[in-house]
Amino acid sequence: MVLVAELTVIPAGGVQDTRRYVEAAVAKVRASGLLFEVDALGTTLQGELDDVLRVAREAHRAVLAAGAGRVFTEIRLDERAGQALTIARETLRYRGLPLLRSAR
Repeated sequence: MVLVAELTVIPAGGVQDTRRYVEAAVAKVRASGLLFEVDALGTTLQGELDDVLRVAREAHRAVLAAGAGRVFTEIRLDERAGQALTIARETLRYRGLPLLRSAR
């Protein structure tokens, strides 16, 4: 059954600039063939559970291979019994809304 997942891979251990680590993780997601979206704080994936978990593992390991001394990975899974979930279905009503601005 298709589900939606949010993946955040966080490099640690003396990391100054995270860009190369993020790019290493995103490269694994991109190569997976799964539908995905990168946002400011993580990546949303759509696919079968085994595929999503495999990609999460590959992204996690890619950050270590890129030189991070330590990496923390958070994954949240949204799965409904008997119903396939999609990124589009879960976000359609929010697309095109204006960005919120600070009250300051």
